[in-house]
Amino acid sequence: MCLLTILDFARINASDLCRSSAGTQSKNLANLLKSEAETLVRTYIEAQGEGFPQSSSECKEEVSGFPVGDITARESPEMLQSIYFTLKSIDRHFKTILQQLSDLGFPATDPLQMKLKVAQERVLHLAANIKCMLTVPPPEVKIPPSVTIRGIYKQKKYGCTVLRKYSEFLTQVVRGLSHQTGTKLKKRYIHSHHARLQRLP
Repeated sequence: MCLLTILDFARINASDLCRSSAGTQSKNLANLLKSEAETLVRTYIEAQGEGFPQSSSECKEEVSGFPVGDITARESPEMLQSIYFTLKSIDRHFKTILQQLSDLGFPATDPLQMKLKVAQERVLHLAANIKCMLTVPPPEVKIPPSVTIRGIYKQKKYGCTVLRKYSEFLTQVVRGLSHQTGTKLKKRYIHSHHARLQRLP
């Protein structure tokens, strides 16, 4: 019984430690991803050759897995869950784009492929941090495989659309996490200040 209590206490402490560091790490990582997202979109568009739209605003294919509306208007747990599930969907989309590029003859050392792989790794790191921030672990939801897209031009438009939506989504993530971190710091300051006042003679 005593051993179980100690183990439970250790798990709770580990969980608190995880959440306390994950907030700042997530905000910093989201800012980094956002700063690189526009370059990633431009690199993708430039690699598609002549005849392809030179503005991501023209990439409007139907892609699933992105939230509808402003996630920052949601309550914190719901917002974090939405971020987590969207990041898992983005990982699936990135896998599809990488496979399409490989099928089109892009070598693994191509700058676009390399930038996508780095972004994909960071997306998974961010998803792990967001999962850590949740007080209740998110339910395991199986991300459905991507629908096969026929036609090279449609595949290119799909990739461009995913990266455009990815960039727009990160703007919301950065705003939401900044508010989340700021609120926690304010609460921590108020609690610390109150505790100091209680210790005064």
